[in-house]
Amino acid sequence: MDKPDIVRIKLDEEHRRPDLNPSTKALQIKIGSNKTVVVYNHIQGYILDALMKAVFNDAH
Repeated sequence: MDKPDIVRIKLDEEHRRPDLNPSTKALQIKIGSNKTVVVYNHIQGYILDALMKAVFNDAH
């Protein structure tokens, strides 16, 4: 079985596309005296669901 060649490509800084939708903080919850959960606006739904279930014991 032949293995494909892996070619590394590096673009110059000027050719990089600027991030059109940068991540920004969407939610911050303090859950203890020294614990805080920060959620950013590009979080995947299933990750947010798992996070909320882990933080709030009565979440379904």
